[in-house]
Amino acid sequence: MPLPKLFTHTFGSSPRQFASYASTLVAAGVGGALFAYAGMPAGWLSGALVLTAVLALAGVPVAVSPPIRTATYVVIGTSMGATITPDTLRGIATWPVTMAVLGLSVPVMIGTSVLYLEKVSRWDRRSAFFASVPGALSTVLIMAESSGADTRRVVFGQSMRLFVLVALLPAVMGGLGHQPAGTLPVTPVVPDLAGFLMSLGVGILGGLVAERANFPGGSMVGAMLASGFVHGLGLIEGRLPDLLLIASFAVLGANTGSRFTGTRLETLRRFLVDSVVALVIATAVALGFALLGSWLADEPLPKVLLAYVPGALEAMTIMAFVLGVDPAFVAAHHLMRFLALAMLVPVIARLFFGRAVVPSEAVEIDKSEPKD
Repeated sequence: MPLPKLFTHTFGSSPRQFASYASTLVAAGVGGALFAYAGMPAGWLSGALVLTAVLALAGVPVAVSPPIRTATYVVIGTSMGATITPDTLRGIATWPVTMAVLGLSVPVMIGTSVLYLEKVSRWDRRSAFFASVPGALSTVLIMAESSGADTRRVVFGQSMRLFVLVALLPAVMGGLGHQPAGTLPVTPVVPDLAGFLMSLGVGILGGLVAERANFPGGSMVGAMLASGFVHGLGLIEGRLPDLLLIASFAVLGANTGSRFTGTRLETLRRFLVDSVVALVIATAVALGFALLGSWLADEPLPKVLLAYVPGALEAMTIMAFVLGVDPAFVAAHHLMRFLALAMLVPVIARLFFGRAVVPSEAVEIDKSEPKD
């Protein structure tokens, strides 16, 4: 990409867009700093998310430019890979057990959520199904639109689930006995400039390769795998400096909070309770199966729960990193679920919903919505 085009893509092609990008990052930094100062676990991430979401709901234009978001994923992935050690690799022997239990949990999680949204909240079945799928958001949104689902409900349900999980998981993990590391991970920082440049270079290379191969999680997972490989072999030691991590967590929070841009308060009021109750049901199912997986594999419950909760691959892996839980374990489980859903959701949608609804059918769906 030519430098002038890259510059406008990163910082905006107009003063208004630049102001939106810049003010979003400032707000994320302020929110993150407030939460971190208050001593909240994952404060830089959750504080940025909350303040950005509030601004988005208030109608303030908030957005994170794609190049900055991608760079952030590379930095986080590189640092997560630094936590992989030979002990981590030896622990892989227990993963097939917890992955098998995770596979059993997914249809139960989706089924119970759909049952609530369709029978209690009176959502149409298409929208209820796609809003209940835990992860694989890009596939879900494409199939939801082509199947005639109400994409407003689907996007809101998925966004609200991610928002609540990132905001509240630190407290939930603490309630289960896990002591979070604080506002930043405890892994030592890479000790010298050469190691820093090598670590970052490996992460960038891994991220670029994964993005080019259209690998799920792209830049973040690719950077984590490449960084984990060299750190697991002992070629490089330490994670990236704190300042880079702080900035990355704030950007990630801003990116998640910006999902609520364009959401009207009326929409928030109509769909909020439905989405939150569906999330509670799905999380309760995840907890039940996490108890089983934890018992069978003799793994800590908080670790298994974080691998099972119905969140996005990137966000939940980052939460594991921030909270001091094995990110490789969590990433592997969410990646497996992502791949399975990406392959199966189109098949399920075709079998149960067939062709997309025509406009007259869409009117009937709208008529079934509860009135204010």
